[in-house]
Amino acid sequence: MGSKSDNKEFDYNLIKVLDAVISAGNATKAAKKLSVTPAAISLALSRLQGFYEQELFVRGKDGLIPTAKALEIHQAFRHAMELVKGTLAAESVAAKNPKITIMGSEIVENYYLSQLYEDDIFERFSLRHFSSRNLDKNEINHLLGVGDCDLVISPEAIIDPSVDNQLIDSFKNFVCICSTDNILSELSQLSLHNFYSARHAIYQSGIFSPVMINDNDLHEKDDEYKGYRIKGYRSDSISGIVSIIESTSLIALLPLKLAHFYKNQRRYAIKMVQPPPELVFKPLNVYASWNKKSSKKKEIKELVDMFHTLSSFRR
Repeated sequence: MGSKSDNKEFDYNLIKVLDAVISAGNATKAAKKLSVTPAAISLALSRLQGFYEQELFVRGKDGLIPTAKALEIHQAFRHAMELVKGTLAAESVAAKNPKITIMGSEIVENYYLSQLYEDDIFERFSLRHFSSRNLDKNEINHLLGVGDCDLVISPEAIIDPSVDNQLIDSFKNFVCICSTDNILSELSQLSLHNFYSARHAIYQSGIFSPVMINDNDLHEKDDEYKGYRIKGYRSDSISGIVSIIESTSLIALLPLKLAHFYKNQRRYAIKMVQPPPELVFKPLNVYASWNKKSSKKKEIKELVDMFHTLSSFRR
């Protein structure tokens, strides 16, 4: 047998009336709860009854008594409402703890984000970091544009009219690191011979990206001598580089602030030695980039400003 509602469009507002009547116990109290007249409640119940063949209410001395069918509908409605409330609660938590997806190299996670562990940033934001390894500029810009990424931390600013950039750090001073057992650790400064005869560990964030410190930038253009480092090890992990240095005879060039971080905070057994005075280093800048139209622009800017403030304390 077909339902009485086969050719009718169900009005889901009637379920609110059902819930109010069952919860309040009678039409009068339900009317007050919904801020309508008792007559409106009676009309709504009549319309609701039109969708079901089984009786929904019977009259008792204390008011309307819901039948088993009405209670079944009510229970299903309450379950559905709990599910809806759950989604609203999730949205509320998401609004209070916005998700910010950050893309960058391993340095971003190990060096910048690790400095925030004692801050309440992880209570106010849900931060996610993904490696930009082997992604080109166009791919990264596309991810920003479609919202798959909220913030990019990179040595290069993204030149695009839809993207905002902010300089958050600049590595201007550099140092050589070696193991505390390395014979070079006894020196305060390396000579060119020391520097170019040693084998180097080289940091490279991806196979398609340049090394962090390029050999072409180590000498003035008119310098008569231009040496090239003997590359004994390459890695896209800065922690891996420092670990290798700690246990081998390799040396590496690092920004002074990074070297201090791994030696003093991460407690690696490394020694910092000044590079040869003939070498001239170009500053390595670090930029934050984000979509100008991002709905999370305020939160992103707060996080970027925090990175910039933290970096200003590391000299």
